Amino acid sequence: MDFRGKLILAPMAGITDTTFRLLCRENGADVVMTEMASAKGLLMQPERSRRFLEYREAERPIGAQLFGAVPGEIGEAAGRIREFGFDFVDINMGCPVRKVTSGGSGAAILSDPALAGKLVAAAVRGGGGIPVTVKIRSGAGNESETYLEVAQAVFGAGAAAVTLHPRTRRQMFSGLADWSRIAALKREFPDRVIIGNGDVRLPGDAFRMIAETGCDAVMIGRAALGNPWIFQAMRRQLLAPAGAETPLPPDAPPSGERRALILRHGEEMHMRLGDAGTREMRKHLAWYSRGIPGAAAFRGELVRVGTLDGFRAAVGRFF
Repeated sequence: MDFRGKLILAPMAGITDTTFRLLCRENGADVVMTEMASAKGLLMQPERSRRFLEYREAERPIGAQLFGAVPGEIGEAAGRIREFGFDFVDINMGCPVRKVTSGGSGAAILSDPALAGKLVAAAVRGGGGIPVTVKIRSGAGNESETYLEVAQAVFGAGAAAVTLHPRTRRQMFSGLADWSRIAALKREFPDRVIIGNGDVRLPGDAFRMIAETGCDAVMIGRAALGNPWIFQAMRRQLLAPAGAETPLPPDAPPSGERRALILRHGEEMHMRLGDAGTREMRKHLAWYSRGIPGAAAFRGELVRVGTLDGFRAAVGRFF
């Protein structure tokens, strides 16, 4: 699978479910990924874990993201991912959340490049040919940046691509992502696929990241919340002729198109999950409303949105 030149939707826990991923694919995302699933959980409680791995054919190419710190479990779980029909498997070595790192997974692995290599080698063997990618941060702490060593280990073990979010585990999501680390990683591995991630917020940022770092692809996360159209806008920026004076089309869709997509999002969530899906839409409505006059008052009303009719009424009233 070739990731070069692609705009990739980042896996985000509790957000990138099948409904949201499909909306992003239809609006310009080239590749999508599931929210991360525990390798151990997938093996011990497969039915419970499968809810994180639900997908539709229209989402392809799609990868499944796993987290774990035991090579045997990662290898066996990668085999399951291949059986489920995913196009690739991604191993999370960047999540800074204590619930994940306390078990030695996620960003905790950045302190042990040798383990990172063993995990990828196990996934490559267990996955039976499915491409294995890795998502990392620049290091475990402010003074300890191990991303080059980790990348060396995982590429040596057979990783097809590495995504770097250039913040440390300790930074969480504070401060600025240091894109010079992405550039350094690409210089170190010029013939390998490097995917940049972090602070890609505006349509022009994807173009700027590629120009400044030489990365092969760009992963977009939080900027897509409430704005699945951002992938289309980024693609227009990437394809615009150098020095073009013609203004690019507006980034935001017309209000009628926006409202139709929001309604579809909520209706599909309700179809899948019932009223629980409608309650899930409260956070999405808060994101969709950003930047619109009256958004603060609207967000204050969302706690009362709990049924499909209530959702439709709120969308019709505000959007």
